Amino acid sequence: MKKNHPNWLNEIKVAVVYEPLYKMGGGELHMRYILEAFPNSELFTAYYDEDLVKKNFKNTKINASFLQKLPWRDKFRYIYLLFLPMAYKSFRFKDFDVIISLSSHFAKFANQKGVKHIDICMTPPKFLWQKDDRTLKKKSQLSGINKFLFGIYSFFMNTALEDIWRKWDREAAQKCERIAAISNVVKKRVQEYYGVDADVIYPPVEVSKIAKYPKVNRKENWFLYLGRVERYKGVHLAIKACDKLDLPLKIAGTGDDLEAMKQLVDTLAAKGIVKFLGYVSEDEKYELLSRARALIFPVRGEDFGIVPVEANAFGTPVIAYKDGGPMETVSLENPSTGVFFEKYSVDSLVSVLKKFKPEKYTQDNCIKQSQNFASEIFIYKLQNYVKDTLQIH
Repeated sequence: MKKNHPNWLNEIKVAVVYEPLYKMGGGELHMRYILEAFPNSELFTAYYDEDLVKKNFKNTKINASFLQKLPWRDKFRYIYLLFLPMAYKSFRFKDFDVIISLSSHFAKFANQKGVKHIDICMTPPKFLWQKDDRTLKKKSQLSGINKFLFGIYSFFMNTALEDIWRKWDREAAQKCERIAAISNVVKKRVQEYYGVDADVIYPPVEVSKIAKYPKVNRKENWFLYLGRVERYKGVHLAIKACDKLDLPLKIAGTGDDLEAMKQLVDTLAAKGIVKFLGYVSEDEKYELLSRARALIFPVRGEDFGIVPVEANAFGTPVIAYKDGGPMETVSLENPSTGVFFEKYSVDSLVSVLKKFKPEKYTQDNCIKQSQNFASEIFIYKLQNYVKDTLQIH
C-alpha cells in the first residue's frame, strides 16, 4: 500500500473484529459505524446469529470461526466462552492493511504478524478483572440448562486457568499497535490491568438521526429509566426514590431482575407510581426519551453510557450517579444538561430529585451537548486515527 495518495480510504483493506454477534445493542451499533468508516472492510467474529445478520448486516462480508459450525451456540454460551481465545487466534489477515478490533472480551486476540492492530476497548473483560461489576454473579440467577452450564463455567473461575486467561488477555492487549478506550474511565482500566497508555475515542451516538425526530413543546410529568432491568444497574434506587417522593416513574427494558423489581414495587405498594413497559421498539424509545421530564441513570461503573447522550439529544436532562462514563457526557454548566447524585443510595437520589427544577435545562442546551458525541465525529476521528497509525500522508 502506498503511503501517499488521496483515495486511501477506498484502497486500504480493513479487518473489523468483533465479539460473538447474536444481539443488537450499543456495541453492535458501534461496530456498524466502524464498518461504515471504511468502505473496503470485512467483519470477523467468533460466531453469529444468521437471522440477525440477514436483517442488520446484509451487505457486510462476514467471516466466522470454527465455532459457527458447532450446535446450540445460544444455549451453550458460557461453555463457548472458554473457546473464544482460540477462535480469535485462528483468524488469518494476510491481505489486510489493518485490524480494528472492538473488544469487551477476546476480540483483541486476533493478530497477524506484519499487520498493524488497533483495539477499540469497550472495557477489559469484567469477568476477569472486575467481577463485582459483571451482570451474572451466581448460577441461582439462571434456570434450566443455562444454570447447569454457568456452573461449569464458574468451575474454571478462581483457578489456574483464570490466571492463564488474565496473562493471555494482558499479552494480547500489549501486542496491539494502539488501544483506543471508549472513555477516560476505560482508559484508566487499560492502564491498570494491561500497563498500556490508551487514547480515547468516544463511541458514536446517532444524534443526526435523533435530530429529525419531532421536538416536543412540553415535557411530561414523569421520569424515565431506560436500559437493562438489573439490580447492578441501580433500578431499585430509582424505584425507591420515586416511591418516597410520589414521582411517576416509567421503566423501559427487560432483564434478569425484572420480576424482582416488580416484586419490590408490590412490596412498596407503588404500582400507582411505577410503570413497567417491558421491551420497547426504537420508535417507542424515541418517544419516551423525548417526552420524559428527565432520565434517571443510577448506574455505577458505566463504561460510557449511550442512553444519557441520547436523552440529551432529545433535549431531555439527565439525573445520574456521579461515577463512570456519564461524568464525561453530562454537563453541569455551560450548558447545563443534567445533575449528579453523589452517594450510591436512595437518600442521595431523593435529595437531588427534591431539588430538581426542569426549567433549569433548555432543550437546545441539551441538544448542543449531545452533538459532541455524534457519529460523524466518531467516523472522522477513527479514520484519522487509522491514517496516523498507518503513517499515510
